[in-house]
Amino acid sequence: MKSSIINLAGLVGSWYMIDLTSEKLLNSVFAPLVFTGFLIYSVLWFVVKFGVTQGSSAGGYFGSGDSGGFGGGDGGGGDGGC
Repeated sequence: MKSSIINLAGLVGSWYMIDLTSEKLLNSVFAPLVFTGFLIYSVLWFVVKFGVTQGSSAGGYFGSGDSGGFGGGDGGGGDGGC
């Protein structure tokens, strides 16, 4: 909770400091870099917090055991063969 409040404050604060046409280095270079850092951190935090995964429907594809070609059989016939 505390990290999300700090992150939101950083995003808002750096957004209001951005002025790309300013002659001040703080407003034209540093603030956009800080905002980008907070934005990347926000996206990563959201992905980790809420578990957004790609391809969740293919989760049973590997290691499911019953989709392979060698999974089972009845152990041979019971008639003796020879």
